[in-house]
Amino acid sequence: MEDCLVYFFTGFLDSGKTTVIGEWATNDAFRGKKIVILTTEDGDVEYDDIKFPDEVPPIITKETTEVNRDLMFKIEAEHKPDVLFIEWNGSVSPSKFFDEVDVPERWALAAAVVVIDATTYSEYYRNMQTFFADYFRFCDTAIFNRVDPEVNNIPKLRGSVKSVNPGMNLTFLDKEDKLLDIGNYLPYDLSQDVCEITPDDFGLFWTDALDNVARYNGKKVKLTGQAMTFRDLKNKAFVLQRQAYTCCSADIGQIHLLCFYQVKPNFPVGMWLKVTGTVRYFEDKQPDGQKIQVPCLEVIEYAITSKPETEIIYFS
Repeated sequence: MEDCLVYFFTGFLDSGKTTVIGEWATNDAFRGKKIVILTTEDGDVEYDDIKFPDEVPPIITKETTEVNRDLMFKIEAEHKPDVLFIEWNGSVSPSKFFDEVDVPERWALAAAVVVIDATTYSEYYRNMQTFFADYFRFCDTAIFNRVDPEVNNIPKLRGSVKSVNPGMNLTFLDKEDKLLDIGNYLPYDLSQDVCEITPDDFGLFWTDALDNVARYNGKKVKLTGQAMTFRDLKNKAFVLQRQAYTCCSADIGQIHLLCFYQVKPNFPVGMWLKVTGTVRYFEDKQPDGQKIQVPCLEVIEYAITSKPETEIIYFS
């Protein structure tokens, strides 16, 4: 028997999870497949309102406390699904599912998605950061819907996710469910001969460059950071370092941008530098073994500068 593909969705109440699941479940890719939907909360949108191309799939409604090994194996025995959509109550950490619930061997996680209402995100993020930290750590995809480019700072929305999970896939949808391209909303102009990126936008550059090799590779940029050297670099490079606030006050990490340059004994280690260079990429591995392309700089020149007014990068 082929694998049952599991699609896990979470997010706060009324974020649009049911609507997104309905759009996915009615996609032509699932025509002829045995679909089952497991939901653990009731929102404004009902599955009865969704126009399924074939028959309405079984809708199983449970509390998150009732989602356990016995339920999973009961669903397998009674329905033998090809596709299972799980709508998880967003007020309960995804860890309660991924860390505590055993599933049948043939079930394969196809995607773990957090759906976010952009109209309420800033307020929720400020007050419930630990929830979002869990969303971003356990999920591989974030969908921001109801985005208004005139109101919502799309690069900062992206940065708040990428600072926690750099490998996260992101989608931005406007109020008419049309796809938005973050490249149209960057606060700097990559078409310039040398694109100067302000100190406050260092984190945006880093997170966007991780996902958009074609957009940045070969571009000349000017960036500000604190210069550090490491023995492993053997004087062939230095690092531009910035501290970054991710999801809570205890989570202040560091962004390191590798800068290829022949470091000499009088190099200003620890000083703040404004570095001009050409963006290149090298291959690295994430903790899970996944290969990623990481941006770096081929240094053209640098100059000592003053430290920014705000030394820590914020993504929210």
